[in-house]
Amino acid sequence: MKKLERRLGLGAVVSISISAMLGSGIFVLPGIAATSTGSSVWLAYILASVSVLPAALSKSELATAMPTSGGTYVYLERTFGPIVGTIFGLGLWVSLLLKATFALMGFGAYLKILAPQAQLVPTSLGILVFICLLNILGVGKVSGLLMAVVGLCIGLLTLLSGASIFTFDFQNMEPLFPAGMTGLAQATALVFVSYAGVTKVAAIAEEIKEPEKNLPRGIMISLGLVTLVYAGVSFLMFGSLPYGELANNLRPIYSFAMRVQGPLLGSITAVVAIITMSSMANSGLLAASRFPFAMARDELLPSSLGRLNRKYLTPVWSIILSALLMGFVLLNMDVAKIAKFASAFMIIIYMAENIAVVVLREARVQWYKPSYKTPFYPYVQLIGIALNGILLSYMGFKLIVSALLAIGIPGLIIFLVYSRRKTNRKGVLGIRGKRQDLVEEKQEIIPRARLEDIDLSVDANVVVTLFGKERSPEMLIEMGVALAEHSNCEVAHITEVPEQTVLDDLMDEPAELRSLRRRVLAMAVEKKEPITFDPVVSHDLARTVFHISQRLHCQWLLIEWRGKTAGAFTIHNPMGWLKGHLRCNLGIFRDAGVRYIRKIVCYITGNPSDEIVISTADHLAEVNRADITLLRVINEFDSEEVEQRTERDLKELAKKCISRTSINLMRSDNPIECVIAQTVEFDLFIFGGSPHTFMSNLFGSVDDKLMAKAACSVISVQSAPIHDDNEVIKDYFN
Repeated sequence: MKKLERRLGLGAVVSISISAMLGSGIFVLPGIAATSTGSSVWLAYILASVSVLPAALSKSELATAMPTSGGTYVYLERTFGPIVGTIFGLGLWVSLLLKATFALMGFGAYLKILAPQAQLVPTSLGILVFICLLNILGVGKVSGLLMAVVGLCIGLLTLLSGASIFTFDFQNMEPLFPAGMTGLAQATALVFVSYAGVTKVAAIAEEIKEPEKNLPRGIMISLGLVTLVYAGVSFLMFGSLPYGELANNLRPIYSFAMRVQGPLLGSITAVVAIITMSSMANSGLLAASRFPFAMARDELLPSSLGRLNRKYLTPVWSIILSALLMGFVLLNMDVAKIAKFASAFMIIIYMAENIAVVVLREARVQWYKPSYKTPFYPYVQLIGIALNGILLSYMGFKLIVSALLAIGIPGLIIFLVYSRRKTNRKGVLGIRGKRQDLVEEKQEIIPRARLEDIDLSVDANVVVTLFGKERSPEMLIEMGVALAEHSNCEVAHITEVPEQTVLDDLMDEPAELRSLRRRVLAMAVEKKEPITFDPVVSHDLARTVFHISQRLHCQWLLIEWRGKTAGAFTIHNPMGWLKGHLRCNLGIFRDAGVRYIRKIVCYITGNPSDEIVISTADHLAEVNRADITLLRVINEFDSEEVEQRTERDLKELAKKCISRTSINLMRSDNPIECVIAQTVEFDLFIFGGSPHTFMSNLFGSVDDKLMAKAACSVISVQSAPIHDDNEVIKDYFN
């Protein structure tokens, strides 16, 4: 498949983003918004910018994790699955085209200043044909023109702002809030569409040089500059003209120019407005056409929309289809309705982008590795969702329902009639959500690239799973070898990739994987132990781990895990489901960098888990020639009788160990902190894992605290739970 060429730098990113905003947002919307909130339109622009900021930050993060054409469609499809991707992909496509069409209509309002006899619709259609051809010729030719248009527009607005100093009068701004806060909120929701282009450039991420740097920088720079332009120019404009002259005025900047300098500047302003809004329509078509292109590549739309022209390397059929829809809207809808529908769509989509970041972060998807991360997560996302929800509430229930139905119904029909037959993807939410497919024996057991097939006919006593983030894979493997007791030890290196990635395409081993294979095989030779190494590529980590352990009939599964991630706030816990459903013992390891294990401490609690804790410690101590200490903590107020009985129990447990074992009985009203303090004297800390619960997943568990705060390396062990083999697994990652 041919790929789009990366040839857009930071300047082009900023230019495309600004040109997608500067246009009808300042040349037309201030007059329409003034009918709702009077001269406080400038404040509505600032509030709208604040509401857009969380989504801009979220989209910067998403774009650096998935720098591919399609932008928000790709992020939502990979997060929520193809049905949501189809609906939101169409929504994004239509909303951007509505905004671009709105710019063409604004273009007509200013055209009548220079040519009163000009026909609005035919002229706008002619401009539409021109920008369609320009997009077909290639994005590189477009970006140079956009930079010149942006400079021209900002230069004109700067000139107007400077000249308005002599005509500004605060009395013109009375009344500031003629409709109160309700009117201000309605105006904020209306002008929200003015900022739609701030993240539009992410749709062409596949054509941007160094997207991990240029995308977030370009988005934030353009948002800051355009907010300054919108708020500053509208403030000066409403201070120079009475409110009545601007309300319902579809060419407010022209009236502003006439007021501060007269007919000459007014005519120049009309020319610049025409050029700017033509550029805005061009930028809108450029970004919008990438959504059908990306959806077709994912087999959600006909494949012809996903093909690149051999000569120009642009998605010609997607561009033509987008232009045809713009022409249809141009012929059938009025300006105000287009602006309201476009704003409603964009608010809903920005909410979804914030939610997508939360889902991907909390699901801990291995392939989700953004080079830029939103600061103050998750508060930025939660605030963005709340602000967007408030704005939606002021747009009116009827408009919201109409917007949802206008996209939801066609999107659902397309998915059911066409897309569903082409894809069986689930999305991250579907994979991490409740599922029943782990016991369906007829399915492909282990999705993998065919680097080496795992030999399922030979059992392994221990399976060590590596995910690529281990501090020292060798240390985890050594533990696995010790627990295997000279039986087979299977090392499975699992790489998770998005569902859109074809597994058979990943045939070549990366250098780091070849290096790991060499080290593992060298370890097998040196230790004279039966160790096998298999790289696996999977769409679903947990499913793959589960099936490997099942089919190899292992007694132990070892995984490195550092406990609940700092900042996580949802109930998702990748280890929780495994704890309850594995048919083998589970060992969860945290490496603190200790390489020589000479002193092992076991936390004894008096529960059934003590047995596996002691047996595990004894195996590891025998291999490493280490000493064992059995640590038990009782309450400060327990009687001497309790202390003596507990000490006897500890001595009996110590007799079960082959290695040299001592006991340590302590009193404390905070046993967890007491145990953590003792770990500084040891090399390895072993304790019995506790079952996962809703509350422990939500707020963190004792296990998480012990894993995170222990001064030495830690391993939490849990015996294989007893299962009915005929029981169907109903809950997956509760």
